[in-house]
Amino acid sequence: MNSASMTLFFKYQTLGFTLLFLVLAHTLLGQNQFATTTVTLDEVAVEAVKISGAATQLPLAVSVRNFEVVSSDKQQLSLQEYLSNIPGLFTLNASNYAQDLRISIRGFGARAAFGIRGIKLVVDGIPETTPDGQGQVDNLPLGLIQRIEVLRGPSASLYGNASGGVLYINTLDELSDQKALIRTSIGAFGTFGLQAMAGVNSAKTKAVFYLNNTRSNGYRVQSGLAQSVLNAKVKHRFSDQSVLTGQLNYTASPLAEDAGGLTLDEVQQDRRQARARNVDYKTYEKVNQLKTGLRYEQKWGDHWTWDSYAFYSFRDFYGTLPFENGGIVDLFRNYAGLGSRLNFTQKSTTLRHEWQLGFETALQNDQRDRYNNMLGEQGALSFSQLESFGNISFYLVDALSFEKWLLRGALRFDRQKIGADSVDRSQIYNALNPSLGISYQILPKQRIFVSLGSSFETPTLSELSADPIGKEGLNLQLDPARAMNYELGWKSLGNRSSLEANLFYVRSSNEILPYELEAFPGRTFYRNGGATERYGFELQWEQHWKQWDWLLSLSQAKYVFETAMSQDKPKAIPGIPKQQASFELRYHSTKDWSWQLSGNHNAAFFANDANTIEIDDYRVFKLQTSKTFSFDWGHIQGFVGVNNLFNSTYFDNIRLNAFGGRYYEPAPGRHFFGGLAFGF
Repeated sequence: MNSASMTLFFKYQTLGFTLLFLVLAHTLLGQNQFATTTVTLDEVAVEAVKISGAATQLPLAVSVRNFEVVSSDKQQLSLQEYLSNIPGLFTLNASNYAQDLRISIRGFGARAAFGIRGIKLVVDGIPETTPDGQGQVDNLPLGLIQRIEVLRGPSASLYGNASGGVLYINTLDELSDQKALIRTSIGAFGTFGLQAMAGVNSAKTKAVFYLNNTRSNGYRVQSGLAQSVLNAKVKHRFSDQSVLTGQLNYTASPLAEDAGGLTLDEVQQDRRQARARNVDYKTYEKVNQLKTGLRYEQKWGDHWTWDSYAFYSFRDFYGTLPFENGGIVDLFRNYAGLGSRLNFTQKSTTLRHEWQLGFETALQNDQRDRYNNMLGEQGALSFSQLESFGNISFYLVDALSFEKWLLRGALRFDRQKIGADSVDRSQIYNALNPSLGISYQILPKQRIFVSLGSSFETPTLSELSADPIGKEGLNLQLDPARAMNYELGWKSLGNRSSLEANLFYVRSSNEILPYELEAFPGRTFYRNGGATERYGFELQWEQHWKQWDWLLSLSQAKYVFETAMSQDKPKAIPGIPKQQASFELRYHSTKDWSWQLSGNHNAAFFANDANTIEIDDYRVFKLQTSKTFSFDWGHIQGFVGVNNLFNSTYFDNIRLNAFGGRYYEPAPGRHFFGGLAFGF
């Protein structure tokens, strides 16, 4: 670590005092001195780490969030609503439905022009991220999300093509208290949502069926959405030792408009306007996507388990961009994969040994056609090629627990093959990624841990096909990014309180960066950008006291390019605030009536690699309440809320390195939502 890195760590004295205060508060509030109902926090088992273990024991930075699905009072327009209080995690672009939510963890993923990069998405044990590393969340059944596990830091030894971490999402398995649920919601800007959910419960089979329809005019001109999501999940238990789970997800989005980025002068004139070229060229996208999957779990006695999955998905995408030559993209993507892992566990009174051996393979084919955009009408074909991305991997995870120690190691080998029908040769990437972690119990329910691990991130087919020359083929000069992560942390679990703090340091090379060119306004290209350093502090605190629930997260970090594009001195990585804070305060006035206040603070950050354009810091708050009325036949829940409570002026998205100063996508001011849910 260089002198600049060391300097930053010395600046954490203030955070150190903050941590000391929180430790004292955690200790006092965790005692039984209050005459109140005790809420006992359990040792939560985490699935995202392959070998299941309690969150407090694992030598990893992991956050777990549970949600009450059938009584959810969230607006359910974006996954952002579920991720607002995860330390080290930053989201943008929740209001631009054509570009999808942008998620970054410790700065990985911030470069994504659309969708999610550098972070592995897994839903119910089956990968959601494409083999080449591109993630989309526009097809997620938000109303079914029951639990999210966020593994922060390079996770390639567990999941391969993932530098920033893992989002592991579990959806509802059954409707336990009712057989059906109908939910309707309204909001500002013509937003309307209708959900229907039904369940089947028998001795061996449980099923949940879900349909969601969402419509919105959008905050800005030309930012509307029309979308329907159908989801089915069936779990059949052959015996206590054998379970088969089937999934089906279909998404139809005939309209998701893109208002485009504005200059600062345009923002000051009218925040709600669309970019003129986006209006002229009628920029939007439409998507049809199908995903099917099977997962089989088998146990043999007390020691052996076998877990396998297989999936197939296609995504039919059509989008218009604000320029003529190749400004219409017609993409049909097929991808499929399977994986299997064998797990062995041996226990004694003093020792627990668990290891897992697994493999995964996946294949992706993209038929990419580009047509000229004749002011919103499809013109002549200008580009056509079939692209492929194949992957095969093998991994070993081993964990040994004895006395107060836990040792955990993993090793994974990945081989990727990339090609296109328009080029004679293919590109092969090989990656070997180890990780090692050690945790030690210093006090009952308190542990310290240290870990290290490497990662890699390949360019996606979309990034490889974006050639500024405009010729067919792939930009095979674009290399994978690699990173090494080091971490030191402390975890504590009390009766009603949990507290976690950790320091991290990540060094990467060959960062993949987006940029734009004058000849293609609105189209994104990519290049390798040199070495980076990322180091910082993260904290999360959860507290239950009487009728109050409290959740706090803090992160203070620095993300810099040591060397990038021949710059003369280190520059901050754009698109990432160096400081974040969030809280959620919930009050249960009665068993069926709750109030919630939440807020987020994001420090200033840069919009370009040169660090000449800075985005101001901002704070956003949300207030909502929900009331449930119970009857013999079921229940009715009403909820209302206000987003951006204090009417802050900020930007929902920043287009990094945008040509012509078009960095800004304004966020809406104060606006309201509400709805009713009927359970039967």
